[in-house]
Amino acid sequence: MYRLCRHFSAAVLLFHGFAKINGAQFTVLDSELDKPMRKVSGFWLTWHHFGFSPVFGTVIAVGQIVLALLLCWRRTTLLASCIGLGMMTVILLIDVTYGVDFQGTAMASLTAASLGFIVAQHRGELLRLFWTERMAEQPPTPRSRRVAKAAALTALLATAGAGSYWIANENNRLPTPLGGAWSVTGGRYQSPGTDQPLDKVHFERNRAYLTVFRFGDQSARHHFEVDLSTKTLKIWEHWPHKSEPIFAGTYKFRGDDHLLIEGHFNRSGSPAQLEPTRAPSTR
Repeated sequence: MYRLCRHFSAAVLLFHGFAKINGAQFTVLDSELDKPMRKVSGFWLTWHHFGFSPVFGTVIAVGQIVLALLLCWRRTTLLASCIGLGMMTVILLIDVTYGVDFQGTAMASLTAASLGFIVAQHRGELLRLFWTERMAEQPPTPRSRRVAKAAALTALLATAGAGSYWIANENNRLPTPLGGAWSVTGGRYQSPGTDQPLDKVHFERNRAYLTVFRFGDQSARHHFEVDLSTKTLKIWEHWPHKSEPIFAGTYKFRGDDHLLIEGHFNRSGSPAQLEPTRAPSTR
């Protein structure tokens, strides 16, 4: 069984390594590339992500081929199995959570199980290397030092948790009533730098003060702020700075999915009016 697991794992790693080099993996169909990101399945999203950089795919492929060769010698089998088990566990997790096809998930499961079986046969050696011998080498730690270490670890955990929470909820995220994607179904605005009218507006929920104007296949990132008490909306040319103002006006909801924006663009004398409709996928 030990030998079977070695050879099976080596064969699978070799096959998948050369598949990446020869273009049988991490390639995306043109029909999938033409879809909006929210409509792309987890499988094709993963394939595009990993295939975006040829260097990344090549590095993974070379790593799998090297591990396969190391599995062919008993002297390096344990080393290759430990590294390979970590790699295959991550691959299996991606396959399961992103909905990769059943055949690929099943093969990753069998390979991870085979490598896990090999590692399990060396559990005594690994236990001595990573635990027993280490415990024997280290003298008993004084109680005061253990308390200080526990306090430092607690402080580190609290700082990391609170800091990342503040970044996500105070720095990055600033929800507003306008948050989401809106299609401009009434009114007209055309930026001086584009040849198409504004057809979509994104008031980002997860990036404070960022709004993105889309003019067909062109887009522009602007800084925006709303005043909830007066229902006023102001937009500046460049996010995240209040540089050149490009719009000042008011907003008003007409139901949950319709919005009326009135004001002046680019300091023009005549008032402008836009009637955006919320995109269904953003509710």
